[in-house]
Amino acid sequence: MPVENHNTTEQTDSAPSPATIRSWRFGDLPAAELIPQLQKHLLAQNSEALWQLVWLDNDGQPVIGLLPKTSWVVTPNFKTLSDPLSVNYQVTKHCRDVCININDNAADSAAIKTTQMSYTKWQDELIAYSQTYESLSTDIKPSGTVNQKPNYHHGLIGFIGYDIAAHALSPVTAIQLAAQPSAVLGHYDIYLMPATQDVASAWTLTVQQTDDTSDISDERQHKNMLVTALTSYLDAFDKTLSDSNHYMDQATPKIALQPAPLVLKAQWVKPDYQMAFDQTQDYLQQGDCYQINLTQAWQGSLTYQDNSRQSLSSLINYLPNLHHNTQAPFAGYLTVQYGDITHADKDINSPLPNSINQKNTFELLSCSPELFFTFIKDRKTGKHHIRTKPIKGTTPRGITPEQDDAYKQQLINSEKDRAENVMIVDLLRNDLGKYAKIGSVKVPQLFAIESFSNVHHMVSTITAELKADTHPLAVLFGSLPAGSITGTPKKRSVEIISELENAPRGAYCGTMGYMNFDGSGQWNVLIRTVQANHSFANDTEQQGHVSLWAGGGITVASDCEAEYQECLDKVGNLLSILAQKNSH
Repeated sequence: MPVENHNTTEQTDSAPSPATIRSWRFGDLPAAELIPQLQKHLLAQNSEALWQLVWLDNDGQPVIGLLPKTSWVVTPNFKTLSDPLSVNYQVTKHCRDVCININDNAADSAAIKTTQMSYTKWQDELIAYSQTYESLSTDIKPSGTVNQKPNYHHGLIGFIGYDIAAHALSPVTAIQLAAQPSAVLGHYDIYLMPATQDVASAWTLTVQQTDDTSDISDERQHKNMLVTALTSYLDAFDKTLSDSNHYMDQATPKIALQPAPLVLKAQWVKPDYQMAFDQTQDYLQQGDCYQINLTQAWQGSLTYQDNSRQSLSSLINYLPNLHHNTQAPFAGYLTVQYGDITHADKDINSPLPNSINQKNTFELLSCSPELFFTFIKDRKTGKHHIRTKPIKGTTPRGITPEQDDAYKQQLINSEKDRAENVMIVDLLRNDLGKYAKIGSVKVPQLFAIESFSNVHHMVSTITAELKADTHPLAVLFGSLPAGSITGTPKKRSVEIISELENAPRGAYCGTMGYMNFDGSGQWNVLIRTVQANHSFANDTEQQGHVSLWAGGGITVASDCEAEYQECLDKVGNLLSILAQKNSH
């Protein structure tokens, strides 16, 4: 049911933003159970809209983004890969509101444009774009103090994959690129967040200001039409959930979607891992690296939802059970269409953006426990601070409390895990040193133990104050891929990884999160992450390929049997959850 909100601002053509439109309880569903039903409802209301739904748990500060104002979908351009030093990517930019300003003689007015550009040029475009909206963040309270948790309020949300970042780090190496989006970012000025910090089940729709003119622009009119339509859809969705609660036992789990078991098979058998491990040891013994992160893939295919064989199941339907069983603090979900792009229809009366013609769809579902970067803008000083918490060192949870404590103590006392952890701490100190104010890089915590549903992790914390002339996006891009999932030295590690692993990682080991236009933000490391690619031909879905990866850092002190078992410890929980029917 809708929640009374006395701060609600009526949305008119001239109303200032941000505006709190409405709050709903949505049947008091937890976010991970809400997302699949919300997406299904929105698609039923308008299947042509580019919803591009994204959800971040954000360490207890969740956000659901919808209908981005501008989005960038970056895919490989395989025609340019023969010349590694001049690789361009295909960047598809969708501008939600431009379709009402279309000028037949102006190519720049297209709502959807695909261009070829380098990774560096795309970064520059994102920074310039963010700076144009930075002034609109002046009325929004900054992040607070260095120790407070940040939250999303207006900026970019999405992911940057491992492949594209590794290729940028070592462009002359033939690093494979997965045939899927390499990166996706969207400017989400329309989003849902918990109405209060105390009541996570009540969600508020917020619409941020995106123009600073007092005139009633065509863009604003179009946006208001869109928000009106969206609000009516959410009203109907809330009513449906509220009505269903009258016929549901409150003790019964509220999972409406029951996906078929999804079985993923290891692409390496144990001898394959042994061979790659031995080759890794050769490089370590020769002095190429001190540590190399070796990973392996589990793959499978989504099955049809019913006997009609009309549509495959969606990865989003596995989200409720995965999140319920992992409770990962940096979990997230994103879906995006990609492929051949058509110009938007010029019907200016359509309240929602037009669709992509070829409906290839990419889904990313992360159950990540690892923080890559937290960017904080200090409320008092206006300075930007950064915090990173690399994970290096893992042991399984015990069956009994006594066994669990024993495993934890073994991890605390492990000289090998401490050595691996401090290597990554030094690597990240070096990465941050390029962007930090001199003398500001600190390590306030070494070798802390954090416990999750199926493993204990060894975690350290590094902090720094950014230089005044450094944009946080430059720090993010310049520090990818994360040292905890590459090795040290980083450049040589990604080259060896490319040689030893038999497939591109795709998004896995990249990063997912958000960057507000004021420079605050939070990004995870995409571990414990499932990827799904849905490809279409002649309007028929051909496949729903799914992959899940796991690995660990290898040093000269590593034991193959123990490292192989660590892979299974990390991924076993997810494999079991995916393979069983969706029940708590």
